[in-house]
Order: sequence, then structure tokens, then C-alpha cells
Amino acid sequence: MKEACHLPWAIIPTAGRGTRLRPATYTIPKVLLPVGLRPMIDWAIDEAFEADVEAIGFVVSPDQPMVKAHVKTRQSSSDWPVGVESHFVEQPYPAGLGDALIRCRPWTCDDSFGVIVPDNWFDSARAPVAQLAGAHFRTGKSSLGLIEVRPGQGYLFGNVGEVELEVMKNRDFRIMRLGDKSKGPFVAPKSRTVLRGCARYVLGPGFYDALEATGPLPEGEWDDVPAFQHLADRTELIGHKLEGYHFDLGHQNGYLAAMSYLFERDVIGNGA
Repeated sequence: MKEACHLPWAIIPTAGRGTRLRPATYTIPKVLLPVGLRPMIDWAIDEAFEADVEAIGFVVSPDQPMVKAHVKTRQSSSDWPVGVESHFVEQPYPAGLGDALIRCRPWTCDDSFGVIVPDNWFDSARAPVAQLAGAHFRTGKSSLGLIEVRPGQGYLFGNVGEVELEVMKNRDFRIMRLGDKSKGPFVAPKSRTVLRGCARYVLGPGFYDALEATGPLPEGEWDDVPAFQHLADRTELIGHKLEGYHFDLGHQNGYLAAMSYLFERDVIGNGA
């Protein structure tokens, strides 16, 4: 039985440079790279549709016109649901996810909103952002997606998402602490499965206040992790364990693993 929820907005950030996937991203924006036979961004758009959102905000870079053109082409297609609005929010230069999200505040205002970062891809029976919306509206707290990392799988993920958790119920966890982004692969224990955060969120408008309270880093990047920690310190943030298979497409190993997975699922699995 699905939890009753209504998610007015999804935000899809697209302005990242994709430096970890070079040289492929020298000429093609990361979100337009294929995952299977579809551009990465199309999977994110479909996830928003599955969550029955009313509007999607695309955070775009002015020097990546191909992304905006692709979204407009997709919007004119027959599979774009009637009544779902799209809005473009310009991010002049890539200054972090916090910077991308704060630019959406005039659009989402006091509404809750989901964040679907395209380079985190899921194969799941129910859209991850819809799963998080259920947790958000059930608890009244901002919700961050959690995924399992099994022993030996750390090399498939970028080194971000470390969390300290306290078990609640309904696959929910209180988040005590979040680790910041570091270079290299995700550091995971070799002998046990761990939960780590991933780039799926459903947030209340209080997240913007947390961003304002923590502000950008001295070097200019506005990271989202300090804002999440600000909420966690006030018990206003939970993690929710997501169902489905997750791949970090922003990491070379994770991207190739997703392509291999889709080949096995769609080609070998169909007896080709």
C-alpha cells in the first residue's frame, strides 16, 4: 500500500561539469550521456513523472544550451504529462548543489520539493523520490535517501555519503552526522554492508533556511552537506532506506557498472 503524499515540485540539477567522466564530457554535458539507450536526464525526468509532481525545475548552465534544448524537445513529446510545468533556473557557474538549490527558492516558496540528481540512477519498482516523499510527509522531516553498500563495492561510488544513523521504524533512520565529500572511492568496511546517503532528497522549505544559516564555503562553493548537518543537529532530518538498485553514474566505475547491468537486464535477460 502506497503512502499518501503530494509532492508539488521536483528539482533536477544539470549544471555540473562531469569532470570525473572526462574525456566523454568535454563535448557532451554529463546529463546527456547515455545510460542504456537513453540520456541520463531522461531517467530523472521519468522519475519525477512517477512521483506525480506538478512542476519540474531544471537548474541549467548558460554555456550548456544542449541541455535546455533537450528538455524542450522532451516537453513537446507525447509522453510529457499534461499539466506538468517546467521551469529553467540559471546557475551561471557550477558553485555546488547548495547554490543550485537556493536559486530555486523563488519557485518552490513554501512547498516541499524533491531533488533528483541525474547522476544517481536507480532501477526500482517505485520511484525513489516518491519513496522519500512518503517518509517526508509521514514524519514531517526532510528526508535523505539511503542505499546499501555491500563489502567490496566501495570502488563503485564517489567518496561522499558517509552517515551515522540511529534506527527508527518504517525503514527510517535518524541521521546523527554526515561526512563531507572527499577524493577517491567511497571508504566502506570490507566485512559488512553499510548504509550511505545518496543524491535523492525530499525537503521542506526549512532546508533553504539551513542553507542560509550555513552559507557558502570560503572558497566559494556552496555545499549542501553543512545544511543537512544543521538540520540533523536539530533532529529535523531523517534517512530513509530506498528500495531498488542504485548506481553512481558520476563515477567512472559506477557508470560502467550501470551500463553492464542494463545490458544483462535488457539483452541477456531477454535471451538475446
